[in-house]
Amino acid sequence: MKRRLFLSIALLTTLSLSAQQPSISPLPQQAEWGSEAFPSSVSYVLSGDAQADKDAVALLKEHLNVRQGKGAIRLTLGEAGDKAVAKYRKLIPEKPEGYYLKVTPAEVIIAGRDESGTYYGVQTYLQIAAQKQVMQVEMKDWPSVECRGVIEGFYGNPWSHEDRLRQFDFYGKQKMNIYVYGPKDDPYHRAHWRDPYPEAEARKLQELVETAHRNKVQFVWAIHPGGDIRWNLQDSMAVVNKLEKMYTLGIRTFAVFFDDIWGEGAKGDKQAGLLNYVTDQFVRRHKDVQPLIMCPTEYNKGWAGKEYLPTLGTKMYPEVRIMWTGNSVVDMIEENDMQWINDQIKRKAFIWLNYPVNDYCQSRLLMGKTYGNGLNINDMVSGFCSNPMEYAEASKVSLYSIADYTWNMPKYDAAKSWRRAMDYLMPTCKEAFRFFCQNNVDLGKTGHGLRREGESPQFLKSGHSPLMDFTRLCTAADALLADSVNQPEMLREIGPWVQSMGLLGQRGVQVVMMQDALERKDSVEFIGHYRAQAAIEQKIKAITSRDYEGSIVKAKPVVSGDVITPWVNENCARLVKAYKKEFTYALDAFPVQSIEDGEYFIKVNGEYLTDAQAAADRVGDYPVFQAERDVINPQRQQWVIEQDPKTGRYKITNKQDGRYVNEMGTFWHNKDLNPYDADWHTFVLTRKDGKWSIQNAGSAGKKYWNRSGNRLGNSDNEEYIFEISK
Repeated sequence: MKRRLFLSIALLTTLSLSAQQPSISPLPQQAEWGSEAFPSSVSYVLSGDAQADKDAVALLKEHLNVRQGKGAIRLTLGEAGDKAVAKYRKLIPEKPEGYYLKVTPAEVIIAGRDESGTYYGVQTYLQIAAQKQVMQVEMKDWPSVECRGVIEGFYGNPWSHEDRLRQFDFYGKQKMNIYVYGPKDDPYHRAHWRDPYPEAEARKLQELVETAHRNKVQFVWAIHPGGDIRWNLQDSMAVVNKLEKMYTLGIRTFAVFFDDIWGEGAKGDKQAGLLNYVTDQFVRRHKDVQPLIMCPTEYNKGWAGKEYLPTLGTKMYPEVRIMWTGNSVVDMIEENDMQWINDQIKRKAFIWLNYPVNDYCQSRLLMGKTYGNGLNINDMVSGFCSNPMEYAEASKVSLYSIADYTWNMPKYDAAKSWRRAMDYLMPTCKEAFRFFCQNNVDLGKTGHGLRREGESPQFLKSGHSPLMDFTRLCTAADALLADSVNQPEMLREIGPWVQSMGLLGQRGVQVVMMQDALERKDSVEFIGHYRAQAAIEQKIKAITSRDYEGSIVKAKPVVSGDVITPWVNENCARLVKAYKKEFTYALDAFPVQSIEDGEYFIKVNGEYLTDAQAAADRVGDYPVFQAERDVINPQRQQWVIEQDPKTGRYKITNKQDGRYVNEMGTFWHNKDLNPYDADWHTFVLTRKDGKWSIQNAGSAGKKYWNRSGNRLGNSDNEEYIFEISK
């Protein structure tokens, strides 16, 4: 009866008290909130702490006022089976890492299914106790996914020792329980895998392991022998010997990687044999070592052949966990994906999610919401790890949501989780940080094809003038840079992008002023604003991230690369083109084009490039060279060459029918399915000794145009063969 009454009161008061309820992360499975219990300033007396998980007890004593005496709130904690929480045993979820939490005006109960469960119950209570008024609540909570965490597996600058230590504290708070150490540029992980770590490096690793374990995080050390392994007993023993050395540092979970290799090391049957050997000779000889994790060579469906994955599935011990990135290298994971791979490998795949990793789009920070993974795959995976950016603090925006997703998958809400993450990470500068994240979302065009929606959602929306939007870029950047005292680690990482954002706003203001000056026909003012934006653009180009001695990767930051930066570039170019048509004042202020926009004949050996079958609705044909000048319909041999505002390169279209020439020297294959794309269909024109070379660029590669028979072809060699004239 008392329990029913408590729950009824909770339900009746939930709506009126929702503003006071703390935002718990990750989102709990079950929670019934009540009214206020007591102020956060109370002191506590602990019960059960002698038997309870020592890390949970230490955490409570670190953050709460724990003392003996009257007036203190009794806080009882322990694991299932402990005497202190015996009467709550049936209320504890019967799931690993689950916990039962109850807060009343008189007491607090935290009872875990196991030690991790108690620890996670304490982490949740600390979030509740951080409010001015501690709320009554009854909570049953457990994770959706067994292994939830992060794999440091990116190319580029590895995280620093301090980065990793801060990460483990974050993982503990967000209930992430696994970290896989596999930075590609650690030589003792990959290039020199047989060699032991130097003593100083080993001590640092041991500190990381101890810190991870205090936060209930499995520290997984990965070895990557595939690059030069010899399939013999000597190298098999070398793998075991290296793992034994890492075992002495306190590591109890291990991985073997065979990703991004080819040749002899990529043989599935040999890999399976090695993993079985290591399981027999190392894992099963240590009772406290977890089953191995393996990253296969064919780690996504796009690369999968017919034999490799089934070989692993049938020849490798079933307890070995196999990593998987999805249908491609960079992909989100859904139910059909899991069904396919699990059938291949005869076990539940261990997901390696390549997001928010940006080692293939280094100019962009990926600060947008984490979405696209199925909400019903928790029972189909053996683990779910995110591969982050080399920017450890900035990665936490996505990792916060990864923790949310893997803890309570069916109730995951990407947009809400993203908002909570931004507020959690920058509590002293919330609005400016949200705005920054909204303008650093998309990856741009890459070989992997993943794009992210929703970048710069307010730009030029109803009621917004360009001047207002550009001014906000400036003020948000100023606010963030001013907050660097409160958030030094985050601002140290995102600082180059914050600076670029502020300068982008300043440049945008100047472009808006150029438009205004052009409309008023004030050439002097136009040139002044043009020169100002050009100077700001050079400042943006001079900004470099990770510009220090020994840096493996240095990035040139791009902010709002899908929306605002292209708008500024294209409108600046458009205004310059319009100015040139009307004014002659200070034309030397503009960069010299290799060729002015206009209509030209294009010839090779005196023969004219001709749209022989000119018709705007034709598809699939190509221009040809004709010896005779067409005096009846000359427009078929006239080509409009104009600089594209987006790329700064040149578009070439036929004057007769307006069809563009593509990177293969043909017209469109299908005007609906293959529309003009500046990244593919603009070219670099270079002049030498009165003749021109034409080169593909951007997404189209770098081949040069040549003549092949009576039509255009491609070559790896630069040829100055084209005569371009009015």
